[in-house]
Amino acid sequence: MRKYFVSMVIALSALVMLSGCVVSEEKLTDKVQEAMVEYEQEHGNRLEVTDLKLEKSEGNGYKGVLTGKLNGEDATYDVTVSDAGSDFDVDWELRK
Repeated sequence: MRKYFVSMVIALSALVMLSGCVVSEEKLTDKVQEAMVEYEQEHGNRLEVTDLKLEKSEGNGYKGVLTGKLNGEDATYDVTVSDAGSDFDVDWELRK
């Protein structure tokens, strides 16, 4: 009975930690979208995001692709994110 209880506690702990990572990745994705849209607005452009997919690369880094419309034209960006916990750096390049 004691082994069963310990196993359940470990399983629940792992589940909580896993779901915590998923939520923070979703928040990171939202923040990256907001940062890119805001940057383009500051430079007189209009960016409408259709989709952003980020995948963990190495360490605290993520790589992904953002698709959408830039000033009404289809646009695809290669995105690189370095997540330092409370802050993040985003680099992106418009595919030609």
